[in-house]
Amino acid sequence: MTILIIILAVVLIMGSALWVLPSARQRQQMAMRRAAMAKGMQVKITRIKDLEYPGEEMPCIAYRLPRQRVNDPSHHEWMLYRHSEADPELHIPGWLYDREKGRHRFSDGGAIAKILLRLPSDVKAVQATAGAVSIYWDERGDIQDLDTILQVLKELQSC
Repeated sequence: MTILIIILAVVLIMGSALWVLPSARQRQQMAMRRAAMAKGMQVKITRIKDLEYPGEEMPCIAYRLPRQRVNDPSHHEWMLYRHSEADPELHIPGWLYDREKGRHRFSDGGAIAKILLRLPSDVKAVQATAGAVSIYWDERGDIQDLDTILQVLKELQSC
């Protein structure tokens, strides 16, 4: 009986120790975040507005690149959300802009549309501020998606 109690105690301790270990998905996310930071991106866990449920926010991860010239007057602030509806003023299918974050003023909307088409399908939003460009996503992809995101962020730095 004593041996049975000892075995049960060991199993319970081992089970709880294994429970706190990160899952394979969490390890993949950590590896992607480390790789992103090594490539010069900033990674931040944050929340953005949920267009499906007004007043609600959804959790996501922001991957950012700082803009080179922070006070450049040609840098406009804007935020685009992936959405099933098309914005008739924006002319970029599948994306809506956030009027609260600033009016989009792209010199070439067609170029922005081509850039956005390359993003992974789980990207939720794209934002440009005076200091940085950001992509908000769920990290469902892999390292190749990270390379695509880095390239898109570099291209958006000048928009």
